[in-house]
Amino acid sequence: MVLNTFNNNYWDKYEGYDLNKDKVGDIPYHPLSLFSVIVERNPPAMLLFRSFMSSLLDKAEKMLPSLTPENLRDDFPFMKPIAL
Repeated sequence: MVLNTFNNNYWDKYEGYDLNKDKVGDIPYHPLSLFSVIVERNPPAMLLFRSFMSSLLDKAEKMLPSLTPENLRDDFPFMKPIAL
């Protein structure tokens, strides 16, 4: 059970779009990658960081978002960072 929420954040790796120009992304962002889950369970897999295999996992994750946990996502990611 996750008690934290991840909504309304700016993510530098977010590659979504904003069709209605409200400065909030139209598709959810998953901050946790499948590769990071694999490395957490098997630390020697870090040797594959920046390899063809890790980029292949990233592509598969974009095509099949069900590979990442459902409760770890930002449904309303900001398109630009907030100026303080």
